[in-house]
Amino acid sequence: MVSLTGPCVSGFLAFQEVPFLVDVVQWLRQKEPRLMPQVLFVDGNGVLHHRGFGVACHLGVLTYLSSIGVAKKLLQVDRLENNALHKEKIRLLKNSMSALFFLCTYYSKLSNVM
Repeated sequence: MVSLTGPCVSGFLAFQEVPFLVDVVQWLRQKEPRLMPQVLFVDGNGVLHHRGFGVACHLGVLTYLSSIGVAKKLLQVDRLENNALHKEKIRLLKNSMSALFFLCTYYSKLSNVM
């Protein structure tokens, strides 16, 4: 269990969270090096942080490990859409992927019969 003593300031959580995460990575590196991951998946943003350098980037730099930020919600970032039009594109893409999967499965089964 980790307890944070400072105030919770949105956008600056990496400065509170990362020291504990670095300690865990260092412990793993010393005690169980064979279990050391090649990539860290971090609960939070990386380059999609509104300042361009979130908790995932911070942890990756300090541990010399590749890291990927997996945030719970998408931040509005330049060149990245999060609006009704984007959601419609995703819906259409999902539908077309379902149709493509169906066709691939159908033709695969058909070719096995012939």
